[in-house]
Amino acid sequence: MKSFHFPLQRVLDWRTLQMRTEEERLAAFQHSLAVLIHRENALVAAELKTQVSLLKLPLISGPDLQSLAAFQARMKTERVALKAKRVQCEAQIAEQRKRLLKARRDLRVLEKLKERRWKSWTYLTQREIESTAAEAYISRWIRSELEQ
Repeated sequence: MKSFHFPLQRVLDWRTLQMRTEEERLAAFQHSLAVLIHRENALVAAELKTQVSLLKLPLISGPDLQSLAAFQARMKTERVALKAKRVQCEAQIAEQRKRLLKARRDLRVLEKLKERRWKSWTYLTQREIESTAAEAYISRWIRSELEQ
């Protein structure tokens, strides 16, 4: 009796590796997105903190207001740049999800094929065992009949 051998095992292994690679890329993009969102939140928090601290001053001078306006303009340009990066990262995530789904589908096809081949091999092996057992039984029965 031969042991089970799936002829496309190397392809299956390669597809598994490919899927894991796509999953890791997706995780990296998602991490980048989380960093960008964290930076956006930090900018908003810094701007609010600056405004609150300025409002707590008993007297607000012209240079203070000018500094606040420059700071707010800088924060606005940073937020716009971060938003553009975030939109780009979200697009990369969407594209990577498509790649990951394709890799999963390709892997699943091979896994199903391997499962079918395994079931077929198991069925044929069991038939072979039953056939051998039947032949042995008939052989013993004929011998016992001939000896009598």
